[in-house]
Amino acid sequence: MNTFKPINIFYTWDRDNFEKAFSRSYTHQFKNSARRYVGWFFIAMAQFGVVAALKGGSIGLLMLATILILYWYVVKKWLVYQRAVRAYENSPLKNSKIELQITQEGVKQDDTFIPWQDIQGLVPIEDDILLYYKEKAFYIPSNAFGSIEEKSALQSLAKEKGRLFHV
Repeated sequence: MNTFKPINIFYTWDRDNFEKAFSRSYTHQFKNSARRYVGWFFIAMAQFGVVAALKGGSIGLLMLATILILYWYVVKKWLVYQRAVRAYENSPLKNSKIELQITQEGVKQDDTFIPWQDIQGLVPIEDDILLYYKEKAFYIPSNAFGSIEEKSALQSLAKEKGRLFHV
């Protein structure tokens, strides 16, 4: 008989946790998405545009290629970040206390219960964890666990349930 002790997770969904969650989930989703290959093609074409513009003396093409590269590397992430900040600032969860209980059957928060078969995956990123459920990522900071043993127990349980994924 398996005597799994429920894991209780407590943390505050504050600006600091939001910042970490955005950075880690954005990077994870980009690295594991087919869009990155489209982006590489996009950047390669823009860089060919820069070379062609320099050889041909076309200032217009050089400007366009430079703007496209700046958009891809700087503006795109900034726009997504600004949208996420607005969502966080208007969220009813802003600065709220989050309490989760992980059991052998699933994840419980207040009156909501998510069985393990509905969880798409649990991904350890750096010291923290992203829990994917219905196309959403839920961030669990490392300091939300009572001990390192609880965090390891969660990862072991997720592995047992076939829901642990590594980056």
